[in-house]
Amino acid sequence: YVPFVFFPKGESDWIVAEVVYPLGTPFRLTEETIEGLENESFELNTVFSEFSKKNGSLVKNTFSIVGAIPRRDWKPPEYGGHVGQVWLELASSETRKNVSTHTILSKWRDLIGEIPGVDRFTFATLEGGPAGNPIEIQLSGKDFAQLTQAAAELKSEIATYPGTFDISDNFKPGKHEKKIRVREGSRSLGVTMRDLARQVRQAFYGEEALRIQRNRDDVKVMVRYANQERTSLSGIEEMRIRTVDHQEIPIEEVADIASGQAYSVINRVDRKRTITVISDIDESTANASVIVADLKANFLPGLAARYPGLTYDFEGQEKRTRESLDSIKSGYMLAMMGIFLLLASQFRSYSQPLIIMMAIPFGLIGAILGHLVMGIEFTIVSIFGIVALSGIVVNDSLILIDFINRALRNGFDINHAVVESGKARFRPVLLTSVTTIAGLLPLLLERSFQAQFLIPMAVSICFGLLVATVLTLLYVPALYMILTDITKLFSSKTQATDARKQTAEDSGA
Repeated sequence: YVPFVFFPKGESDWIVAEVVYPLGTPFRLTEETIEGLENESFELNTVFSEFSKKNGSLVKNTFSIVGAIPRRDWKPPEYGGHVGQVWLELASSETRKNVSTHTILSKWRDLIGEIPGVDRFTFATLEGGPAGNPIEIQLSGKDFAQLTQAAAELKSEIATYPGTFDISDNFKPGKHEKKIRVREGSRSLGVTMRDLARQVRQAFYGEEALRIQRNRDDVKVMVRYANQERTSLSGIEEMRIRTVDHQEIPIEEVADIASGQAYSVINRVDRKRTITVISDIDESTANASVIVADLKANFLPGLAARYPGLTYDFEGQEKRTRESLDSIKSGYMLAMMGIFLLLASQFRSYSQPLIIMMAIPFGLIGAILGHLVMGIEFTIVSIFGIVALSGIVVNDSLILIDFINRALRNGFDINHAVVESGKARFRPVLLTSVTTIAGLLPLLLERSFQAQFLIPMAVSICFGLLVATVLTLLYVPALYMILTDITKLFSSKTQATDARKQTAEDSGA
């Protein structure tokens, strides 16, 4: 069994930790947390002391940002004193053959422990590949209360799969607030919602009472409540409202005051509220494609049935995978049609190009076996290798078929021509394949971070070409013989039918 991963996580030289507190958290608290993460990161040099003694420090450098999380991949940026991130630069992956990035990340997570009060605390590695999260499911609906409940159920379900971690969603509650609504009957006192909003703004923000000219500048004089009243809940609850007859009455007589929480962000798609549930995975334990397929088949239909009006869509790497595979599929079919047309025009036959192109499935078998032998996942780069392999493996069978056709035109028997093709073209076919494989061997053995993404392509080409070469030398001549026998069979039947018709015509005459 060879699992499919759209783009594997390579051995990265960078680790990123992101901390998001509730909106309104003091900047100083976020800064202290980020400083703590940096201090714990240097403890990794002590945890991996054997590596540090032989190769120098495991953690080379760190840098942090407080007040912003810049845009990365498809994630929008976040700003405010409640967010921050820490970047670790590790020793090169070429020197860390026995210390994986995942192991370092897990140890750093253990050293940090739980951080109280955070909304989101996630880790990531800086690597290539498509943007988005391994698991990213967007829920849409008109009833936001149902949407939040459905998102909570989905997160709980994802957590039951081994290897999933950092499960969260993009719903961010805002600051706590006081919601003021004018009471019915307050209009008889001459107080409207507009009056209420204006007086509350004057009390807490202020009203311009005077402007003083100082040289070229205007100095505004603002009248508002004292700082103590503006920073306490009693300031709003004990506020007095002026009526049209200049009387002052308690605010609770003309307004209802309720506590609530605002939204920091409102996400909509096609005018529907959305919540996106995301999760990272440990690729040594779990496979994102398998988990997404299982959720799609077993859980999400039931979730949509429990919450009428709820719809779901797959985003992140699943969406990128679907788009890329559809594009490759259409392009690959066009390439195969082009190869067939070129061969058909060259050989002036519709059957011989099919024999030549039988080497392509042989190469696919070798590519899959190669991933199984090497113990690596089948990726999108592996598919790129198979596409390239399709144009390479036909060369061997092309040489064999061309030799057989020439031998037949020179008067040789079909059996003799097929046998001689294998003898005469064995060395060129073998050398062509061996030189190609030898040229890709350094890439197969490379350990650098950049090479990790290209190794699956090299595996597809090397092993696919190796297996296709062996099977081409054995099966292409055999397929040619089978095709010749079938052609003779139909030709003899056609000749016999024509002979009977001719005999019948002669008898009638």
